[in-house]
Amino acid sequence: MLDREKWQRIQELQKGKHFISILHKPIEDFIVYLLYDLDFISADHVSLITYLLAFYVAYLFLRGAVLYALLLAVIVGILDGVDGKIARLRGRKTYIGKLEHSIDMLYEQTWYATYTWYLWTHYGDNLYLVLGFAFLILDSLVRHIYNTFWIATGKSLKYSGGLAEKVTKIDGRRSVYVLHMIIWYVLGAFNYSIFTILIHCGATAFAYLAISMKYLYSSQVLPS
Repeated sequence: MLDREKWQRIQELQKGKHFISILHKPIEDFIVYLLYDLDFISADHVSLITYLLAFYVAYLFLRGAVLYALLLAVIVGILDGVDGKIARLRGRKTYIGKLEHSIDMLYEQTWYATYTWYLWTHYGDNLYLVLGFAFLILDSLVRHIYNTFWIATGKSLKYSGGLAEKVTKIDGRRSVYVLHMIIWYVLGAFNYSIFTILIHCGATAFAYLAISMKYLYSSQVLPS
């Protein structure tokens, strides 16, 4: 039987506000519940497993095993939320967590590169190579704007209120792009995923840029 006290404690660990975080939440919470009393399993252990699985996703894309790559990518997305909750639950210092965003960026960009490679080699059209490069560049721009805003203001866009907070609930990010891939795979037109991903990524970059410029100039907070 479910321990209500433990379950309530787990509900307080949620930080993510993105719609994907909300979708993942029930499964994340259940995993955290199973690990609740297993003190020997730390957030760093969960992170290491997540990263190993994440790089295996890239290998599966290279092998052309798209279905398995997508299924494992979903698992990685869920585990990526579990380690943070375990860290907050245990109240212990995490060492890998300090480099989390850097490692996340490394394997995410590796996913996008191998995904592009798959599209190019499987469909035999250089257009997919061009679109894949555009995706990598746009995603890098999104990350740069987000980080620059954080450095300049001392807070992230998702905690800035107003339009910024709304945009960061539906913006383009790894799990969203995987969702695009899954939808088009199910529809039998996997190659179309790059087009909708580019639209989502481009819209995110434009929104981030517009919101950041407006916020920075209106508050006269300009990065040196």
